[in-house]
Amino acid sequence: MEKVIDISRISVLGQGVGSDAGGNIYFVPRALPGDTVRVAIVSQDKKYFECELLEIVTPSKERVESPCRYFHQCGGCDWLDWNYADQLKGKQKVIETALKRAGLTPERVLPILEAKSPLNYRNRIQLRISKGQLGFYKKKSHDLVDIENCQTARPQINEEIKKIRAQGLSQAEAIQKIELYLNENGEVTNVNNEPHGADGFRQINEEQNALLQKRLADYVRGAHSKTVLELFCGNGNLTFAYHSLVKKIIAIDSNELAIGQAKKKRESMGIDANTSPMAFLVDTVDRNTLRRLPAEFKGAYDTLIVDPPRGGLSGALPHLIHKQLKHIIYISCSVQTFSQDVQFLKDQFDFKELQPIDMFPQTRHIEFIAKFSRPSL
Repeated sequence: MEKVIDISRISVLGQGVGSDAGGNIYFVPRALPGDTVRVAIVSQDKKYFECELLEIVTPSKERVESPCRYFHQCGGCDWLDWNYADQLKGKQKVIETALKRAGLTPERVLPILEAKSPLNYRNRIQLRISKGQLGFYKKKSHDLVDIENCQTARPQINEEIKKIRAQGLSQAEAIQKIELYLNENGEVTNVNNEPHGADGFRQINEEQNALLQKRLADYVRGAHSKTVLELFCGNGNLTFAYHSLVKKIIAIDSNELAIGQAKKKRESMGIDANTSPMAFLVDTVDRNTLRRLPAEFKGAYDTLIVDPPRGGLSGALPHLIHKQLKHIIYISCSVQTFSQDVQFLKDQFDFKELQPIDMFPQTRHIEFIAKFSRPSL
């Protein structure tokens, strides 16, 4: 069955969304707000229809020429054909719509912080090698798109791609996966045939990460926090942004390598591990995390900072709340799991503010930081 649909907005999964007079909702990959499209209906669940884009009948005024010749094949980017200013408006609407549907009403939703560099921002990419080709997979496929450069990667990484290709791909069949990333000295490092992020997690957009660090430090400063429990701390990316503002931090992550990196950075800063207000611990985050904390810290931290993976906190958050907890700062890359995690906070905490940050331009992904405070404190 085919249908012509006007696209009005973007879904949390990045599809264009349109409706008809009967209230049916249509989700169309690769469609943008303002498009009129002809679609084939792939599946239906009540009034919700998943569609395949057949034709853009009338293109949106927000469409632009993609700077990438691989865009319509490569599975890496969602929106290289969408004007960047309009991408930001679309992402802002996605967040506000999702919060409203979840019954969450922050006192303030601030405008999304745009990226000064919406292209050439990634400090890390992962490539595949197969049959003399080097590149990225197509969407929902293991078919390889052979590339010579990536429009969202930093220039140094694109130079490294040229070097790898010049060395000859036919001799590199033993290498199936290459991860290229910039280290802290701005040098490109190659990691072959290892899990993604084998050297530890690191934000891929350094400029936007700096904005995230600053906003977190502002929240901690404004809350007059003294004792902080930080979960999913990684290599201390956020911890070091606010450590000088508080008296005590226990920062936890399950990745032993990342915790080791945090400790090395603490040492490189000349901070004595024995007297430091920062304690970095290797542990999992679950419903029993609070029980495993040092006895004197269990009911003492006044601020909880969490930066979980896309899957969220898996029910752990209620078990981390105690009577002396005044503030919760939640950094998230998924508005769906965030909304599920914080539902129970409505009775105890005020949802003070949410700040979106465009950490991943040209994609549907959205990063944001949210602050909750007890109303009596």
